[in-house]
Amino acid sequence: MELREYQKEAADKLYWLLARKQFAYLMGEVRTGKTLTALSLIERLGIQRCLLVTKKKAIPSIEKDAKALGLQDKVLIINYERLPKFAWTFWQLLIVDEAHSIGAYPKPSGRWKNLRQMSYEKVLLMSGTASPESYSQLYHQMTLHRPVWAQYKNFYEWAKKGYVDIGEKYIGTGQTVNDYSNANKELILKDIDPYVVRMTQEDAGFETKIDEAVRYVEMNETTYRLAQEIIDDGIAEYHADEVFLGDSFSGGTNLDGNNYADFVILADTGAKRLSKLKQIYCGTVIGEGSGKGIIFDRSKAEYIKQRYGNHKLAIMYCYEAERKMLYEAFPNATDSPEEFNENKDAVFIGQVRASREGVNLSSATYLVFLGVDFAALSYLQARDRASYLGRDTPPRIRYVFAANGIETRIYSTVRKKENFTISHYNKVRGELSSEAGKKIRERRLRGDQAA
Repeated sequence: MELREYQKEAADKLYWLLARKQFAYLMGEVRTGKTLTALSLIERLGIQRCLLVTKKKAIPSIEKDAKALGLQDKVLIINYERLPKFAWTFWQLLIVDEAHSIGAYPKPSGRWKNLRQMSYEKVLLMSGTASPESYSQLYHQMTLHRPVWAQYKNFYEWAKKGYVDIGEKYIGTGQTVNDYSNANKELILKDIDPYVVRMTQEDAGFETKIDEAVRYVEMNETTYRLAQEIIDDGIAEYHADEVFLGDSFSGGTNLDGNNYADFVILADTGAKRLSKLKQIYCGTVIGEGSGKGIIFDRSKAEYIKQRYGNHKLAIMYCYEAERKMLYEAFPNATDSPEEFNENKDAVFIGQVRASREGVNLSSATYLVFLGVDFAALSYLQARDRASYLGRDTPPRIRYVFAANGIETRIYSTVRKKENFTISHYNKVRGELSSEAGKKIRERRLRGDQAA
């Protein structure tokens, strides 16, 4: 497998950083070939023991690339959930894919702690959305190997040194807590720049833009009744004909022999009201206490099937009851990206947080979202799943919202957070990892091909 010219240039910079600094961060926009670029460094650095950590759904395609490069005996590819089994192991190179997932703050995430229990010589981070919600998410990522900010004992000490404008916010219980999200963008990016290599879709030659639009569906009376009761009182009741939990139904049987159950939907805090309303406007909701989901309105599923069913279609959902509703509407559904791309008649139906990263849905004509997720990461990453170099028509992204619902406001809020990602690829920032770039240019001028 041959790297493209922009990938070779990025690989040169990464090699220089890893050889001399033992740390690098590859920030590449979606579908620019970050993984292949990273894998190409293993042989070049003389690595015999490499661990690559990623999301579970991304493993098959990465293993395929590793095998094509003849690296199957030098790199082990695992998902984050397996990390505890590798505590106290040693690796010459640790590659952390989707590194933003270890960016929790102010306290470190379990994933970050699991990674720190291993020993490693060099660390390569990779992400297309390094800080999707706040620049504060970069602290724990960069301190995995401490190339910067080693002088600070923890996030709180770092924040107080001018990296964060610490404010206050209310949480669901009405309590006030410190808000660390308002980070000092200029100071943080200045510190991390020497270790960052960027690849953009423009570098890769992407010419098509995403065709993104919102479509509205009139829901049934039950949806609007439940939503209004949650808004007014924070509680709603529903007598369910269908109670969905996993792959089974529960509830008693009435005189007509139909499944039934009485459901209480409780939303006693602002955060819970928002969550329940988002569920309700998609036609399903999780009941109080039991964790069971009910399906009471199939309007969106029917709309998607009628409007997009004759196209190569991929659909993203949030909750299990939504999955069941969609699978009922599309009997030819699969959650395997590989099967979807190989079978022209297959419809991909995937949980948005599980499918937003490392998944290739390039054969899709339409990528449809059943509502919208609260996380900016889901918006930024998932919508690019259908992009690929050489595509001659723009990927068509459709968000299906309830008419007169709450989803438009969530969508607007999430889109505003896009700036946290775009800034990492802003041309006015100049060429990043400038020291590495300078050394590589000098080497090329000398005609010296040895890195």
